[in-house]
Amino acid sequence: MHSANHHHRGSSHGSGNVKPATRDRTVDLRQRGDLAAHSYAYYMLRTLEPGQVCELIADEDPRLLMDGVSLQLRGRIHWELVEEGPPLWKVRVRPRDDTPAGSLTDLLSRDHERLDRLFAHALACVNRTDVAAAQPYMHAFGAGIRRHLRVENEVLAPAFVAPRDPLGADPTSTMLREHDQILEQVAMIETCLEDAAAAGDGEPLNEAVTFMALLSGTLAKHEHREEQNLFPHWDRALAQAPGGEGGQALLQRVIDLLGDGTGGDK
Repeated sequence: MHSANHHHRGSSHGSGNVKPATRDRTVDLRQRGDLAAHSYAYYMLRTLEPGQVCELIADEDPRLLMDGVSLQLRGRIHWELVEEGPPLWKVRVRPRDDTPAGSLTDLLSRDHERLDRLFAHALACVNRTDVAAAQPYMHAFGAGIRRHLRVENEVLAPAFVAPRDPLGADPTSTMLREHDQILEQVAMIETCLEDAAAAGDGEPLNEAVTFMALLSGTLAKHEHREEQNLFPHWDRALAQAPGGEGGQALLQRVIDLLGDGTGGDK
C-alpha cells in the first residue's frame, strides 16, 4: 500500500474539456483519449470534495503518476494502491482531510493550513475595513496559533533532544526564536483590532494591516522551514524509536492537543 501526502500550498488550474470526478466514480486512464495520463488524472481528481472517493484504473504502474498529481494538487489528496498489476492497477483516491494524519509532518502541516485559512479570512475582512467580521477569525487564529506553538515548544521540542548551536543557528533554536516573534506580532494585531473597534477610526486599522502583512511573510517562511526541515527530522526520529510505541503515543498526544482546533475555519 502506498500513500502520498506531500504538502504544498497553491491553487489548481482549470480545464473546460474534462468532466471532474463525481462521488464514488471510477476513472479509467485507458479511456483518456488524446490526453496525457497525468493531465487526465489531474483534471479528474482536482475537484474531489469531502466524502468523495475515486477509484482510478491504470494499465501501467501509477505510482510516479500519482506522486506527480499529488504534488500538483498541493497535497490535497490521499491515495493508496489497492490492486497491483499487471494487467491492471487500481488506486483509491480521497481528499487528504478525510484520512487520519499519518505522521507529525502531516498533522502539523494540516494545522498550518487550517491556521492560514483563518488568518486569510481575517486579513480579507480587514482589507475591506470590516473590523467586526475580522475579529472572530482573528480570535480563532490567535487561540489556534498559541495552541500550536505551545505543542511544538512544550511537547515536541523537549521530546527530540538535538544538538544546539551556541549561536542559535540550529533548527530548534531558530524555531523557538521565531515562535516568540510570531506571538509578539499576533498580540500587536489583536491590540490594533481592539483599538480600531473601540475608536471607529482608521489609524489602528492601518496599523493592523501593516502588522498582518508582516505576520503573513513571517508565517510563510517559518512554516516552510518547519515543514521542509524540522518536521521530517522529527518523523525520522519517531521511526527510529525502539518498538515504535513511544512514537505512537507522542503522535496521539499531539493529535489530542491539537484536536480542539479542527473546525470553524471553512
